[in-house]
Amino acid sequence: MSRTLVTASAADSARTVRDVLLPVVAQGAILRRPRFSQLAERFNADERSLRRVRRLRDRYGDGPLLLRIPGRQVALILQPSDVWRVLDQTPEPFSAASTEKVAALRHFQPHAVLATDPPLRPLRRELNEAALDSHQPVHRHGAAMLAVITEELDTLHGTLGWTDFREIWSRIVRRIVLGDKSRDDTELTEQLDALRSNANWAQFRPRDDAALRRFRARLDQYVEAAEPGSLVHDLCSATNAAHPDARDPDELDPAGQVPHWLFAFDAAGIALWRLLAVLATRPGEAATIAEEAAHPESSPLLAHAGAAFQESVRLWPTTLVVLREGRTDTEWDGRTAPAGTEFAIVSSVFHRDDEALDYANRFEPASWLDGRSDGAWPIIPFSAGPAVCPGRNVVLLTTSAATSHVIANYDLDLDPHTREKLADAMPPTFDHTTPRLGFWRKH
Repeated sequence: MSRTLVTASAADSARTVRDVLLPVVAQGAILRRPRFSQLAERFNADERSLRRVRRLRDRYGDGPLLLRIPGRQVALILQPSDVWRVLDQTPEPFSAASTEKVAALRHFQPHAVLATDPPLRPLRRELNEAALDSHQPVHRHGAAMLAVITEELDTLHGTLGWTDFREIWSRIVRRIVLGDKSRDDTELTEQLDALRSNANWAQFRPRDDAALRRFRARLDQYVEAAEPGSLVHDLCSATNAAHPDARDPDELDPAGQVPHWLFAFDAAGIALWRLLAVLATRPGEAATIAEEAAHPESSPLLAHAGAAFQESVRLWPTTLVVLREGRTDTEWDGRTAPAGTEFAIVSSVFHRDDEALDYANRFEPASWLDGRSDGAWPIIPFSAGPAVCPGRNVVLLTTSAATSHVIANYDLDLDPHTREKLADAMPPTFDHTTPRLGFWRKH
């Protein structure tokens, strides 16, 4: 008879919650809390997390390691092979619709594919993949997306902070996802932000059903209008083209997939903003991207700009923790994790491990072009396995195009404090709300 997973002592569990899990919760897994993002940087939250995980490996082995948390069955993933196993064996036996995730997502996207288990999950996943052209390097409306990005980014001028930049980025996102008529619908974004703020509290805050209904009613107007060239138009086309044996559209809730697209694009904006700050301190890397922009025929997919964006996400993951939940008992080297165990993969622990990656703390976009990022060590900016982000192609298209356009057309002037912070090794934690960037049009 196999034994249960190794369990950390009460003291080590408490330290792990303090150093690894609590910073994730405090910063806001669904909507970042600026004050706590600043504190996370001040206290080097990601470096503390990595040091804690190393101590756990030394004391308990390679894990997974159960933590003593009242009312929870949480196992921390400590070694690379277990990361790949959990991601590759999603959704069965490791469900992406973990208890904690569902508790959070029910506040604003209760029917999203991430909150869905089989048998409905593959049908919702198929809808997402069809609308997002997941299996194509460039979305069918790629040219229209680039036109939106160029038009909106041409409004950049002067010195901006994150909130200013987010307003511009949100216009881009709304137009790409919902259509041009949504460009100035800041109320929709504010409604979603309020719901996401509630989602940070997961099961510890009741869902605001009235606010969710108001948001969905506003969102549904755009889905019903299905403006040609928008992602919601593609979603409606995919729904209409579904196999006749597919579930009733009301059960699939196609429109219920859209909040996640808006949510994920917001995280992409955070990574893009950090990247622009880094490029303001790396003229050599910026020059490579500018040269690529001047000769798109040599790199039609903007490989260098895309590599730089992915490097931003490697350095500072926008998904702070990847969660999976075992639907059955699972075996781990002769030990058993009982059904219902929630497995936590803290992205930065692997992305910034300088014992495994000699470039862990450098800005190294070349690693995405020379194969180093494809090794056995888990670098997972878009997750991996069957639950890999279905919008990866769209996010890379839009962010690489945005990076390319800004670098080719603007001189960037970064505030001195952030410039000093990024001058050498990349900081373990980088609060995106503090940089201020000047955008000055090149002549």
